[in-house]
Amino acid sequence: MIKKQFALTLILWCSLALTGTGSFLHAQELTVYDWNEVQTANPDSIFAISFEKDKLTELPEGLAKFTSVKQLNLAKNKLSELPDFIFTFDSLQELNVTKNKLCRFPIGVCKLENLKRLLIGSNDIASVPDCIEYVHKLEYLDLYDNPIGHLPQSMMRLKNLQKVDFSGIRFNKEFQKQWTEQLPNTELVFDSPCDCMN
Repeated sequence: MIKKQFALTLILWCSLALTGTGSFLHAQELTVYDWNEVQTANPDSIFAISFEKDKLTELPEGLAKFTSVKQLNLAKNKLSELPDFIFTFDSLQELNVTKNKLCRFPIGVCKLENLKRLLIGSNDIASVPDCIEYVHKLEYLDLYDNPIGHLPQSMMRLKNLQKVDFSGIRFNKEFQKQWTEQLPNTELVFDSPCDCMN
C-alpha cells in the first residue's frame, strides 16, 4: 500500500513539473551541447545547443542544419540580429537571446509556432510586434530590462501565456493596471510604478 501511494505521489509530482512555467524543457532532461561538441554530430540527434558567453557577433552558418533543436541558448553574446534560418526551426520550444545587442524584436520569432519560452531581456527593444499572437503556444516571455514603450493588443490572444517579466522597465500605475486587467490569467512581473507618462 505504501509503495502504491509513493508511486502515485511520484506520478502526480512529475505531471505538475511538466506543466510548470519554468520546468517544461528541464523535465525532458535535454542534454545541452556547446558548438564545438556538435559540429560533427548527426543534426537529428541534437536537441539543445548553447552559445552562451561565446562573444559572437553572428551565428555560424553550420547551425542551419540543426533543425531538430528544441532549446537554443544565445545569451550573453553581441548579436545585433538573428539569421533567418533560426525561424525555420519548427521544433524550437525555448529561445534565449538575453543580453545581446538587439535593437528590434526579431520579427521572425512570430513564425515559431511551437515556441513556449522566449527570453529576450537586456537588449535595446522598444516594442513587441503585433504578430506575437501567432506564437500561440508561448507560456513565458522575458522582456526584462528593455526600453519597452509599446505592447500590442494582440498579446491578449496568447491564451497559454502564463508569465511575462517586465522587471527593469518603468511603467506607470495606469499602464500596469491596464495590462493586469487585460491579462488576468497571466502573472505580470512589474517593478514599482514610475510617476511618469505612458
